[in-house]
Amino acid sequence: MAFCILQQNILVKQESTFQIYNASAGSGKTFTLVKEYLKIVLISTDVFIFQKILAITFTNKAAAEMKQRVLISLKEFSEGKKTPIFLILQQETGLETSVIQKKSKKILHLILQNYAAFYITTIDSFTHKIIKSFAFDLGLSQNFEVEMNATDLLDQAVDVLISRIGVHKELTQVLIEYSLEKSDDDKSWDISRDLSEFSRILLNEEDITHFRRLSEKSLQDFKSLQQKLNAHQKDVIASMITIGEEALQIINQQQLDVKDFYRSMLPNHFLSLIKKPESTKFFDQSTLKKRIEDRELYSKSTSEDIVSSIEEVLPKILKLYQDSELLYQQLLQTKLVLKSIIPLAVLNNINLELTSIKEDNNIRLNAEFNQLISDNIQDQPAPFIYERIGQKFMHYFIDEMQDTSVLQWKNLIPLIDNSLAQENTSLLLVGDAKQAIYRWRGGKAAQFIELGSENEAAKNPFLIQKKVQELGVNYRSYSEIIQFNNSFFKHVSQFLQNPSYSNLFLHNSGQEENELKGGSVSVSFLEKLEDKEEDELKYAKKVYQIIQQLDSKVSLGAVCVLVRKRSEGVVVANYLSENNLEIVSSETLLLSTSEKVNFIINFLKYTLQSNDKESLLELLYFLHKHLNSSIEKHAFFADFIDLELYEVLELLKEYNCNFDIISYHQSPFYEKIEQIIRSFHLQDTTDAYVQFFLDEVLAQQQKESSIQDFLDFWEQKKESLSVVTSENPNAIKIMTIHKSKGLEFPIVIFPCDLNIYQDIKPKAWLANNNTDDFPAMMVSLNKELQYATNKGKEIYDERRAALELDSFNLLYVALTRAAEQLYIITEKKLHKSGLEDFNYYSGIFISFLKENNLWDEGKNEYVFGNINKKVMTYAKEASSQIQETFISTPWKNHQIRLLANSSIFWGTTRGEAKEYGTFIHKILSEVLTKDDVVKVLEKYYQQGELDLVEKDLIQQRILKIMLHPKLQKYYSEDVTVYNEREIVYDQQIVIPDRLVFDHENKVTIIDYKTGISKEAHRFQLDNYARVLESLKYTVLKKVLVYSNETVSVEEF
Repeated sequence: MAFCILQQNILVKQESTFQIYNASAGSGKTFTLVKEYLKIVLISTDVFIFQKILAITFTNKAAAEMKQRVLISLKEFSEGKKTPIFLILQQETGLETSVIQKKSKKILHLILQNYAAFYITTIDSFTHKIIKSFAFDLGLSQNFEVEMNATDLLDQAVDVLISRIGVHKELTQVLIEYSLEKSDDDKSWDISRDLSEFSRILLNEEDITHFRRLSEKSLQDFKSLQQKLNAHQKDVIASMITIGEEALQIINQQQLDVKDFYRSMLPNHFLSLIKKPESTKFFDQSTLKKRIEDRELYSKSTSEDIVSSIEEVLPKILKLYQDSELLYQQLLQTKLVLKSIIPLAVLNNINLELTSIKEDNNIRLNAEFNQLISDNIQDQPAPFIYERIGQKFMHYFIDEMQDTSVLQWKNLIPLIDNSLAQENTSLLLVGDAKQAIYRWRGGKAAQFIELGSENEAAKNPFLIQKKVQELGVNYRSYSEIIQFNNSFFKHVSQFLQNPSYSNLFLHNSGQEENELKGGSVSVSFLEKLEDKEEDELKYAKKVYQIIQQLDSKVSLGAVCVLVRKRSEGVVVANYLSENNLEIVSSETLLLSTSEKVNFIINFLKYTLQSNDKESLLELLYFLHKHLNSSIEKHAFFADFIDLELYEVLELLKEYNCNFDIISYHQSPFYEKIEQIIRSFHLQDTTDAYVQFFLDEVLAQQQKESSIQDFLDFWEQKKESLSVVTSENPNAIKIMTIHKSKGLEFPIVIFPCDLNIYQDIKPKAWLANNNTDDFPAMMVSLNKELQYATNKGKEIYDERRAALELDSFNLLYVALTRAAEQLYIITEKKLHKSGLEDFNYYSGIFISFLKENNLWDEGKNEYVFGNINKKVMTYAKEASSQIQETFISTPWKNHQIRLLANSSIFWGTTRGEAKEYGTFIHKILSEVLTKDDVVKVLEKYYQQGELDLVEKDLIQQRILKIMLHPKLQKYYSEDVTVYNEREIVYDQQIVIPDRLVFDHENKVTIIDYKTGISKEAHRFQLDNYARVLESLKYTVLKKVLVYSNETVSVEEF
């Protein structure tokens, strides 16, 4: 027996395998991956084989789950537990129980000792590892930073671009044109926000190469193209008019009347070319094209003489019609490109600013790694790449293959191919093209469809034969849900125009049932309501009604409401909350929904700008309720609204709110927030929102954020910062379909009626035949594109097919999350004729019911199975302990001394040597005349940089400088002053402290110093003078001002 097993293992060693699993929803995909992983480590004679296995998943959560399952399985095996996966592995490997037990214990021990070599990771982590290994070759420093949040950098690039308005003439003109185009289209004038959203396209994998080609183009290049295309458009329109005139002339010369043609259609076409060439209908926009193809250009009752006359000139007329078609296509293409030139020029400049920011800050975007590998590493010999990354992999596992982008897969192929060329190696791909819902991240379902096809003509990038297998059993859902989905998605297949996509649902959506019998599916149709507000709430109300009708023993934690968009989830969540239902949702647990958090934010704004009455009103509104004030609300507001900041705080002491503004300004940022919490008694009860808000505050303090920096951060991120909750609270879950992928719930409620073809501002790259300088241009992907060129038609059709697949894949993911009960809520959307609208989910559901002879226009509720069956998931008692109070004590109470850029340095050696000079510089850089001193010092006092004693001390010293007999004239209102202005000359940048210009434009250079006079100080001013003189300025004087206990002045 042992000999047989040995022979079997030897045979396995000789093989290299390529397996593909088509894994529909709930079919045990993760179980299969873990089983195959364990099979390799148990069969191999190399106990370190786990170091040669690379398992790639799509998310960190999936990677963590697979790691956990592998480790738990090994632990259970080593303890002798015969779990289901153990029994399957024993059957498939033929290994004895004692062998598996002993080997599992050894492997588990080695994995834990060498955890860094336990390569179950995400595709992004692996590409990062490769990039790090080739940093030198790519011209990157070894300590470059990876920025995961690319949108923050894009926003910075947009801000830099907008800051150049008024400085850069060409760019200013382009941005003005861009804004005018937006206003012509009745779009928002908020150019900053619009550009931030528009610039996201720079991160798309498919667009990066196009923008690289444009990176060397200047704004003038774009303007030249615009001028050239405008001229070409005029020529095309003139040619169309000429064709119209020529055709009508032929008809007149033949002594034909326009009415001799069927409904005058052909002559009217040419008449339209003369009068409105740009509005003339072509192709399927008009029935004329069909008439021409069928040669039905005159009626059957037309006399033979007229027919003969028409037929005689018809070839010439039809030739002119064909010429006009070609010109119309040119006109459309030119219009599309002209419309895109200004936006593309703006995008190109945002991209250039983004590149500059990355270079200046030694940052690389996670989103660009795949392209970097493709450009610089992919063509390297695989052994060389393995040597660089320090590991050679023999076995590859790729999960969620349908979401792997084209570029990611292309980059992996050389490494995998090199491994498969050797013995005892393997590749395992697992995926489901019906769950490909990340096309916007570069994932392409078509890639996995082709790989997973058993057709001999299907593409295989490797020399070894692939083995395609189906995971056919649904282990998640009860029988009624499986039967409904099998039948419904087979019906859906007829609405997909692409044959391969249609076959996907026709032949690959049917699943086998498990032993769980029963369950139910409900489909509800809602009537459109006249009242707009009521209509917007109808889905939320129906969700609430369904929840209320559930069995009383059912835990709310068994229910998940799935929505298409986050905004839809907010409406449902708010309605359920208002009706006292416990919910868990990233939307409703946003920090920005907390009254206490908003109070803190408004208080920060008010202390920063004490004339901000809007923030003050928000504070008072909260405090009136929070402090349980017995004073009438408006009277309470009236007591405070006209007071200054310090008066407001003084009056609040009557309500036991003792806030020390001086201490506040002198505290580090985190302590500022805790002081607000304590002073206004926000800590009296535990509050998760405040706790998580403090986490964000701490993270920002580590970046040395000021109050304004934090407020800017808050404005950018408040829609995404939320309380992190436990995974299974006893509350209704509300989440988007994308977030639900890979999860399951006993009860799913799905309120949605998606427009299948809805696409937000779609763009496509179209070959530009008018110039070689711009081989392709990004144009709007609209109906006009399909008429512009044959390629345009192909792009348009591909996009519609992709939208169909996206929409039905989303629907598939949503309807396959439920285990026991599925509730579908949609709108009863019918045409006036009574026919369903196939552009919406509702139309597909109605047609499905019609096909099964179930549709009744007077009926809005349809049930499959027994909806009253009790759900098997019940509430669990909470085992966690609740912290009733929020603990917060001042750091001073702990005898902790925190250092900040404030008064704690004053009066110390360090303060005199380091802080004093810097602070004097800072104040002087902001004053032009002596009248500015008090205002600037007051600002720093309010911000906590100075206390009252220090404020007076600094004021005296600065006035000593400004009133000095030799300096007084340089601080008068009779001169022009520039403080700390950068001067760029001959590749150097100089920043004089103060330049003073008289009426003759002659300049005096002033520089401030502390300490003793040094020759180097004079050299510095001499250099400033040389730069200014080279720029044709006359330097009158160079002045060194030494500010110590006394003020001394050196002029030369």
